[in-house]
Amino acid sequence: MNTHTVTAVYAGNTQIGYGIIITVIAFISSVMLTLSLCPVKEENDVARFRFKFSLFAYVIMSAVFGAYLGRFVHWYSHYESYGSFYSAFSSFDGCFHEAGLVIGAFAASFISSGIAGRKYRGWILSATSAGIMLFMTLVSLTSMFNECDRGKAVIADPVYQCLPFSYPTMPGAEEYRTAVFFWKFCVLALITVIAVIGSIRRQSALKTYIMYFCAMALLDSARYDASFLRSNGFVSLMQIVAGIFLILCVIAGMVKLIKIRRFRAGHVFYILAFLLGLSLTGFMEYYVQRHGNLYISCYALMAVACFVMAVSVIGLNRIPVKSVKRK
Repeated sequence: MNTHTVTAVYAGNTQIGYGIIITVIAFISSVMLTLSLCPVKEENDVARFRFKFSLFAYVIMSAVFGAYLGRFVHWYSHYESYGSFYSAFSSFDGCFHEAGLVIGAFAASFISSGIAGRKYRGWILSATSAGIMLFMTLVSLTSMFNECDRGKAVIADPVYQCLPFSYPTMPGAEEYRTAVFFWKFCVLALITVIAVIGSIRRQSALKTYIMYFCAMALLDSARYDASFLRSNGFVSLMQIVAGIFLILCVIAGMVKLIKIRRFRAGHVFYILAFLLGLSLTGFMEYYVQRHGNLYISCYALMAVACFVMAVSVIGLNRIPVKSVKRK
């Protein structure tokens, strides 16, 4: 995410870009959505204060954790863009890595849910996940006003040199690339709707994050400006974070099922499907980097692989309500 964009408002000598405006609107909208999904219904004054304080703490911590962790990850990958480590954190204007934003906001939601207590933990995690998805959906629109989040494929046909197919690399430029940010907006908007429905039904927030990281494994691959490790430029940072998160979810799902004695032979198929989807995603990432003329077919297969991963990980973590416990 890049907040340094085309100037929208001049306030004296101060220039306020569209990126800052969209980011502020996105944050306020995400907070309002989260609070609307967590109405305070406690009659006990102490419990009500504790619940309200946990939500207040989430708002503050999500802004701080997300901003600093998002900037830190971006600094790590693009340290040449900053004069020093200190200068990277001296201003909030600039770039923030999406993985840092999401992880920071999730950490804030996890801490605040602990403050609220075990009774409200799942409720708060579910509501905050919907708010986080709304924030990521709206901030993807900041790329309409800068050169970020463009696809690897260059669109030469004038018929397709417009949204939603393509967008210029920068205002006034003649080169048009795939408008990845627009498709990201559509995909994340769908995930946000599913997250809101899940929160209303008191469902687990884990499904929301699984869908998000599976989608980002594909969308981040399509970008020509993705961030990478300093020592490796093959797999992007977002794909690494997504892979680690999904693998941990698979392991956690297996451990839970074994612990409650619900692991069955059918769950092996979920594991095999996940490994197949993960392998296909990795292979298509390798293949698309060497066959630039096959973007559509490569990313179509990668989309199928990511969908298989999402379904298999969600299925493996669908723990029965009535579990058999050891007596």
